[in-house]
Amino acid sequence: VPVPPHRFEGGPRGGRPRFVCCASTAYRLRQCIAERALIAHVAGMSRTLRFAALALLGACARPNAATPAASRAPEIIGHRGAAGLAPENTLAAFSRGCAEGATGIELDVHVAGDGTLVVHHDYALHPDLTRDSLGAFSIRDPRPQLHTMSLAAIRTSVVGGLRPGSDYAKRHPEQQAVDGERVPTLDEVITRFQRDCAPPARLVVEIKTDPTQPTFSAAPDDVVQRTVALLRARGVTKRAQIIAFDWRAIMAAHRLAPEIPTSVLTAEGRTERDWNTIQIGRTGASEWMGGLDVDSVGGSIPQAIRRIGGRNWSPNAGNVTPERLEEAHRLGIRVFPWTVNDTTEMKRLLAMGVDGITTDRPDLLRALLRR
Repeated sequence: VPVPPHRFEGGPRGGRPRFVCCASTAYRLRQCIAERALIAHVAGMSRTLRFAALALLGACARPNAATPAASRAPEIIGHRGAAGLAPENTLAAFSRGCAEGATGIELDVHVAGDGTLVVHHDYALHPDLTRDSLGAFSIRDPRPQLHTMSLAAIRTSVVGGLRPGSDYAKRHPEQQAVDGERVPTLDEVITRFQRDCAPPARLVVEIKTDPTQPTFSAAPDDVVQRTVALLRARGVTKRAQIIAFDWRAIMAAHRLAPEIPTSVLTAEGRTERDWNTIQIGRTGASEWMGGLDVDSVGGSIPQAIRRIGGRNWSPNAGNVTPERLEEAHRLGIRVFPWTVNDTTEMKRLLAMGVDGITTDRPDLLRALLRR
């Protein structure tokens, strides 16, 4: 039974009961306000009838396994560390993210050709982020995939700044270059995380595999197995989370490391040409969903996540609605939209009641939450 969006304070010894909204989302707040008319009738009853009616209407229950805690502060998840402030997916970015108040540090993991876990977003070195040993942005297509390169080969390049005039540079005008940054290993990131990110900050590790392009990376089971082994060896499983767009990776994490929480990343484009990992209403299962057809659960992503044993959902921010958020919370699923850098959009999502936001600008979100 859903938790009512209100409670009553006071009682026989505390005077007349006071109606208090405790809705966790704007949608439930509207429910709460609508109930005031009914509660007004209760106030005119005798004391005995009044408290009987209040008991029937219910009060806010304590959070349980099926209801996310409404009182929990929204999480600030630094996207690729703090990509709007420092070179993404670098040690400098992870330190900056925690310095700016991030409670989660998100990063992308690949298996390099020599088996090393390396941290970079694209499946190949990005030409707008990467300079050669002479300091020039000289990378051109076709670019070798990271899983075909040794760590030594990857580190002949530096990733401490953006190509001037590129779309990346326009997207992150506040990013400060950091000389000498190279693609880090996951092991190095963990060391920096332990040094600069005090608990309860979490390490949010995205497994980079693409079921539509299997030659781009190692197999999802391999990436997950190596990642889990390192997280365990470094003693950070209690502070880690595994996320992925590829549901095969999420399923592998549940099987190989049930003690590590996961979150399912999703993207639903608005047009046929846009990237869509879910494909509601289309014949057959999306390749991204590990064989599960979302239409088998009525087109409900929260229901699909529950079907595979998940408890967290990371949707594109534009796909979040009050109704979807309400359904997810009712099923005990926390919701962390990505990637939000505009304060107006942050306010919209926070008012709706999301559990956290992934952002390139953790400083902006932190300032908003402090108001």
